[in-house]
Amino acid sequence: MSFFQWVREGVRQAVVLGFADAMEDVGSRSRDEDFGGTLAQSLRDRLAVAAEPTVIESAGAAKGRRRLGRSLDAIQKAA
Repeated sequence: MSFFQWVREGVRQAVVLGFADAMEDVGSRSRDEDFGGTLAQSLRDRLAVAAEPTVIESAGAAKGRRRLGRSLDAIQKAA
């Protein structure tokens, strides 16, 4: 399997699984029913959960990690 075939297969699986999730959220409808509002609300709910910012704190910075290179103060003092 080449790299591009692997990428295509991954995209295909993602689309199929996304479609299955959407159908699960919206449910099955007859031809005459409009599912736009239900789909829009489902997307809003999912995006609201995903949009929450996550704070990642570096554990190494709190322990006094050594800096690589010199700061501007050190360069100015040396000059």
